[in-house]
This record gives sequence, structure tokens and C-alpha cells, in this order.
Amino acid sequence: MNVSDNKSKLSLSSSPISIYHNSKFSFDDVESVLEPLFGNYYGISELRAIISNVDHIWCAYNTTKKQYVACALVRTYNKDKVLFINLFGVTQACQGQGIGTRLLKAIKNWGQKQKYVAIILHTQVDNYKAIGLYEKVGFYKQYYITNFFPPRGCLSFFRSHGSDAYEMILYL
Repeated sequence: MNVSDNKSKLSLSSSPISIYHNSKFSFDDVESVLEPLFGNYYGISELRAIISNVDHIWCAYNTTKKQYVACALVRTYNKDKVLFINLFGVTQACQGQGIGTRLLKAIKNWGQKQKYVAIILHTQVDNYKAIGLYEKVGFYKQYYITNFFPPRGCLSFFRSHGSDAYEMILYL
């Protein structure tokens, strides 16, 4: 994985969730969260390629269950001082518990300290839970993009166009 050695841990003493940034995550750690959410779309080899080619990885770890429950894969565009969230996911069992909010806020706080100006991401227009989470943290819909997520695998045979997306932005 192409991440720096900069490590940070953010934790609240009353919460079993700790947020880690650029720790020595294994592929298995990150895949355990993202593969059930995105594996059918990307496949394991493309998912591993995405994991390998990001600049930053943030993960939420449940210290009680001793497992990772959320991850964010982030690329930096230093020339523009922009962070781009390639993939963001919270395990199905842990959604709706505020973990995604904490993870996004950790990325936002880090970005502000590093003098980035914005965070950008894409999400499907019908992913209402994700859109609600992103808006709660301060993102807003910047662009509507048609056919952004192309059909893959056996779906590509049956569908002639991909899913539409919003590009969402959070100014820091």
C-alpha cells in the first residue's frame, strides 16, 4: 500500500471505536470492510489495485470486537490542495451508529490541519444513506454526472448504461 508512515490514532475513552490513519493496515484489514460492500462491483483484483494506489487510509477499529468496521481510501491532489475519497465504507452491521460520521470528521480535521482546501467524493444518486451522511458532515452536491458508474461483470451484458452519480464537495 502506498501510504506514508505518518500515524495517528483518534479515540474517545467511552467509545470502543478508534480511528487510525496510515497505520500498517494489511490488505486483509481493509478488504474485510470494503470487499463485502464493493467486491461485487470491482472484483478483488481491482479492489486491491485501488487499495494499493491511494495516499491515505483511514480505518475505524472496534476494540471490543477486535475488528475493523469502516475504512476510507483517499488520494491527494497536492497541486490543488484537494483530497479525493476513492472509497468509503462502513460494514453493514455497524451502519447507523455514527462511525461513518466520526471517520469523515477525522479526515476533515486532518485535511484542515494540513491546509487542504476541499474534500471531493462521488456517490450514486440513489445511495440515500450515504448522501445523508455526507451532507450531515458538510458535503454538498456539486455536480450530477450521468453514467458515472459503468455496469460491470454480468450486469454489463444486461445494462447499456451505468449509474448516475453526484460529485460532492466539502470545503475546508
